[in-house]
Amino acid sequence: MKKSYTKKRKGLFNWLLYSFLIDFVEKEMSFQIQFIENDKTVSVQQMYVVPQIGSKVEIIKIEFSEEITKLFLVEDIIYSSYGSANKVIGKFI
Repeated sequence: MKKSYTKKRKGLFNWLLYSFLIDFVEKEMSFQIQFIENDKTVSVQQMYVVPQIGSKVEIIKIEFSEEITKLFLVEDIIYSSYGSANKVIGKFI
């Protein structure tokens, strides 16, 4: 009886720690940022760090089961009223 209780307790603890808490922290620490080129949304990605103006960001697109990586040059960043970054304006290089 004691072994099955310990096994259930460990299973619940592992689920709570790895599945719930880590997913929660990842969601709260990331931003959903729109990449805009010529007034059109090119991509929407989850990022942990807001890019700086003048930096280059890798944009990964999956088209026809093929990954395409392009560099996006950041020209301007638009923040929301809550202080988080919403949109990154720039162009592909």
